[in-house]
Amino acid sequence: MYTMKNGRLNSYLTLAGNMIRYNLRIIFANKFIWFLAGAVAFYLGVSVLYAFTAEVSDIADFFYIFIFSGCLLVFYPSVFGIQNDQDARTIEILFGIPNYRYKVWLVRIILIFIITFLIMLAFALLSSILIVKFQILKVTAHVMMPVLFLGMMAFMLSTVIRNGNGTAVVMIIFGLFFMILDDFLSRSQWNVFHNPFELPYDVNQITWSLITVKNRIILATGSILFLLAALYNLQKREKFM
Repeated sequence: MYTMKNGRLNSYLTLAGNMIRYNLRIIFANKFIWFLAGAVAFYLGVSVLYAFTAEVSDIADFFYIFIFSGCLLVFYPSVFGIQNDQDARTIEILFGIPNYRYKVWLVRIILIFIITFLIMLAFALLSSILIVKFQILKVTAHVMMPVLFLGMMAFMLSTVIRNGNGTAVVMIIFGLFFMILDDFLSRSQWNVFHNPFELPYDVNQITWSLITVKNRIILATGSILFLLAALYNLQKREKFM
């Protein structure tokens, strides 16, 4: 009995390992490396600029730099993932295996955000050591909330539009729209780019903390709904074939 359970566990681990390796190859294929290079170049360039030409007092000055870098990292795999499967004809194989496609795309989207989190953690560590001290895990967690929200929105839209270029245009429009609303909603819980480290002079700390908590709940709920909607859309086989 123990041997059978051990063998079954090894089979599951082997399957999980193969699935992770397969999806990592897909994530890092095609143009993702250019978005990764762009995120690194943007972070390093702005960081050097801050370090030598500006006085950085706290993490609030770096928060939006981290968000933009994170969005660059999730943009390509979230927006073009479905189209890449269509172009490579692998989507036909995935739809041919009942219920398997959900596991593949779910594992892939989870891996995308794990990779992004680790890279953002490295960026935060470098900034904390070289420029200004701050709590690395706390800052990275806050940065990942809008990145997760926008990444899941892009993934959901890609299952509706089913074209990478079209999804990219729509996401850019949404991004600009959210940026325009940033100042208008700067004290609101509905601000996608809410910066918890930038306390307005006329808002007390407790109120700002409550706004931050509500904002993170809204972004987390929206991310989950976008993911569920995307997985639901992937049931419609005839629209992807």
